[in-house]
Amino acid sequence: MALDKPLLYGIIHLGASSMSMTIVEYKTIDDVKIIEYASRDVTFGEELFHNKRLSFQTIEEICRLLKGYKRLMKENGVTEYTVYATAIVREADNRRSIMDQIFMQTGFKVEVVDMPKEIYYKYFGLYYHMMQQGLTNTDDAALFLDITSGGVGITVWKGGALLFQENVHLGTLRVMESFNRNQRSSLSFPDAVGEYLHSMLKPVEEEVRRFNVKYFVLSGDEAREIANLMGFETHGKETMALLPKQFEEFVDSFHGVTATKLVNRYGLPEYRANILMPTIVLYSELLKMVHPQSLLISSYGFVDGVVLYYGAEIENNKFLYMMREQNLQLARAIADSYQVDRHHAREVERFSLQLCRVLADYGITDRMIFVLQLAAILEEVGKFVSLRNHSEHAYHIIMGTDLFGLSDSEKEVVANVVYYHYKGKPDDDDENFRYLKESQKVWVMKFVAILRCMRALDVSHKRKISKLAIKRDDKKILVKVHTDQDISLEKWTFEREAEYFSEVFGLEMVLRIGGK
Repeated sequence: MALDKPLLYGIIHLGASSMSMTIVEYKTIDDVKIIEYASRDVTFGEELFHNKRLSFQTIEEICRLLKGYKRLMKENGVTEYTVYATAIVREADNRRSIMDQIFMQTGFKVEVVDMPKEIYYKYFGLYYHMMQQGLTNTDDAALFLDITSGGVGITVWKGGALLFQENVHLGTLRVMESFNRNQRSSLSFPDAVGEYLHSMLKPVEEEVRRFNVKYFVLSGDEAREIANLMGFETHGKETMALLPKQFEEFVDSFHGVTATKLVNRYGLPEYRANILMPTIVLYSELLKMVHPQSLLISSYGFVDGVVLYYGAEIENNKFLYMMREQNLQLARAIADSYQVDRHHAREVERFSLQLCRVLADYGITDRMIFVLQLAAILEEVGKFVSLRNHSEHAYHIIMGTDLFGLSDSEKEVVANVVYYHYKGKPDDDDENFRYLKESQKVWVMKFVAILRCMRALDVSHKRKISKLAIKRDDKKILVKVHTDQDISLEKWTFEREAEYFSEVFGLEMVLRIGGK
């Protein structure tokens, strides 16, 4: 959907190694213009991972920079903006104090991005621009390795479909905090780091190898900087291709990569060398695991992804839905790994989508429908563990799984929906429901009401209904099903579940059975 007029907005990012402000004019996803950009390298990340918190002086410095960005946005007539914080706030023990001081001094409300969502934003922007260059629809698998200060994201795609996604709490500064200064200066340090990273990544090695990855995709400032250290110039946003052998020769030339060697050879500031050193070793360890044919390096990072996502969501661009379908495919792959009845899950998902279409004016948004679909796909994963208390098992499985494209709060909604999908009602007496925010609780109640009615229509898992039609008037929803089979079980179950639906939505739910 094209915008009536160009969208002007600002994106501010509080990162561990830099703070930046980007002012954008967005017409369509293909027409995005940077109006103003300001960035400042910082060393807040080192402080955070040494002390687990940010000092008063550091918070004051953050606020000072934010005030400057606020003035720049005002000068450019920007009234719409978002302030995002990644690991620098997310990982801090005094997170609440940081956010409160920022709000009191600048008026900015900070959106703290959890690690899966941070990696997803990067993937969103990277995938779009690689798609524009014709680099995504191949018959070979590509692995996108994203390294942040606090974590590592491993994402595999092939032919436009997501195959695998795993996030590991193993970022660059997290690696450095695991070793003291004396250990980092030891001649044995490079080998020790390599072994440490190998042991941490070992659980995903077999999973990643089975995809026979041909393209190893690296992105962001560190990837571009490492390419420059290797003697290759990156040009704007174009993706650069290198041979893995070229990277291996670069690593071997150090006879053990250390931050000190990077400082001495390239004159890098120590704080940059402390970020690049574990990044280089991480790249090296993953390359040993997957043996790709080519390295693809892109400079696209977190802010680039956020800029595109922010505009695409307001424009309601079709690329957004293409990416959501990828996320749903990945969720189906997760469900398959837990031996979920995929045909039943598809029926429940399909029926639920039909019901949602007649509930649009009851607060069911497109985003909510996407989250609901994920719940429908994953609702029975707990049966893999045990048929007894399977809803509880499903809850814990989902809470322990990174669902690509969802925030942590949305994942909590999905986990609670599967907890109640079979029996019981959302209740503050239950700990898992009680700690949710009120907005999350409303989502859970609506989703449970929808899914339990639609699950009832295939409660036997025999797919008896050949056709479904749903209509609504002011106070009633008529669900008309066509079948040539006995659906007494489905009817009785539906009538029982319809009571809770009426309680939540204030609408009577009626089932009518027709012929084939």
